[in-house]
Order: sequence, then C-alpha cells, then structure tokens
Amino acid sequence: MKKVVIISLVVIFITLLLCRCVISKMRWSDKKAERVFKSKNVPLQIVDTLIDNRHIHYAMTGSDTLPSLVFIHGSPGSWFHYMKYMWDKDLRKKFRIISFDRPGFGYSDFGDAMHLQEQCKLILPVLQKLKTDQPMFLCGHSYGGPMVAKLAADAPGLFKIVMIASGALDPALEKKETWRHIMDKKPLFWFLPGSFQPSNTELLYLKEDLKPLAKDLDKITANVLFVHGDKDTWVSIENIAYGKKMMVNAASFTADTLRGADHQVPWKRREKFKNILLGLE
Repeated sequence: MKKVVIISLVVIFITLLLCRCVISKMRWSDKKAERVFKSKNVPLQIVDTLIDNRHIHYAMTGSDTLPSLVFIHGSPGSWFHYMKYMWDKDLRKKFRIISFDRPGFGYSDFGDAMHLQEQCKLILPVLQKLKTDQPMFLCGHSYGGPMVAKLAADAPGLFKIVMIASGALDPALEKKETWRHIMDKKPLFWFLPGSFQPSNTELLYLKEDLKPLAKDLDKITANVLFVHGDKDTWVSIENIAYGKKMMVNAASFTADTLRGADHQVPWKRREKFKNILLGLE
C-alpha cells in the first residue's frame, strides 16, 4: 500500500513539474478581455472594488433594466470561464450578466485563499449594491454551489432563484483526499501550478466550512434549483437529496439531473445548461 502511495505521489509530482509552465493563473488581463469582447461586439464593463481592504473583481455585460444573472465559478477558476455565456445573444436579451473572480482567484487578490464564509462576506455587499428592482438569479458551479447557498442564507429576499450546479453541500459526502494535505505542505505546495495553489488550500478549508454551512441552509427562502450530472465522480449527486432535506424553507426546490453528464456541466453540456438558464424567471 505504501509503495502505491509513493508511486502515486511521484507521478503527481512529475506531472505538476511538466504542467507548471503550461497552466497559468486562469485569468485574462482587463485589456485582453475588452479586446476579445469588442471583437464579438459585446459591450463589457470590468469593475474592481475594495471591500474590507480586499479587491473584488468582476465583469458585467447588459443593461441594468434587465434581470441579473450572476455566475460564481468553481475551484480553480475566474470570471472569464463564463465568457461564452456572456457572449450569447439569447442570454443577453434576457439578462444583465455578471461574473465574479472569487477571492483568491483572477484579480480578486490572486493566491490568497479564504474560507467560504469569509468569501461570502466580501461578495455579498457587491451583490447588494448591484441589485435593482429587477430579479437577481444566482448560479454557482462546483465550489460556487455552497457559496451561492451561503449567500442566499445570509441575504433572504435578495435572490429569486439560487442555482446550484454540481455543488457540494453535505460534509459527510466529502472525500478525504489525503493527497491534498500532502501537497499543502512546503516545498510541495510551491510546485502546484498557478491557481491550483489557492484552490488546494480552499478545498481543504471547505471540508470543514461545510459543517457550519449546514446550520444556515434552513435560512434560504429563495427558489432553489439543483443541476447535477449523474456521472459526476468529483461531487456526489447525493448532494441534491441533502439539499432538499436541509433547505426546508426554500420557496421551491427543483432538481434537474443530466443523464451521462460529469462534473463539467456548464462547458460539456453548454446548450442544455444555457436552456436551463433561459428558463429562469
């Protein structure tokens, strides 16, 4: 058994060395983003604001006379992972689309990983400021799933629908992932490429952060929509049943199971995911 673990660690170590020069911080400069969006004839507004001396960076397109669709990315990631949704003509007709760099990623103080609850405290004031008299829909994928749940619990009435895509909620369903603890130690940590450093740290935090989150889930009063692939091997689809059991005060609870889909639903099932988004009202 020890031999297998050692071999696995050596393989991981060599892989990280090889990909370190390839995998970046998973972010675009503002100038590049503006240039690309301009080539698509899509207006883009990029905002960097300070909340408690922390940078919160996000991108936005569309009129504030429309309902807002807010994307919260997984781990790792950044706002530009949702660029194709921001370019989509059908979605732009219906929504003002906002996509965040979560704290520790993109240009929101890259590399400085934070606990789930701390991240929500930074992003929530921005969302409250962005709220108009139109509905606000909140969509979080993977790590973004528990984050949107916490945001909805902390601000009842702010969001009309909370969409949790491939999200982890149940602490009992979290895998031990011993390798993450090993890679969290220096000098191995330094070999994690780019955004995988804050990602590894926050995912270790998450295993404990989900425990206090459980006490907040009954505060959610928005409509809740789960979207999950039945072939997801990263985050268990059983999180849907857990969410339904815990979100007892949600205005409604709906689950959309995607047959044959894995964890990467927003990108591998983009047309289906888009249609689900268009159905938000």
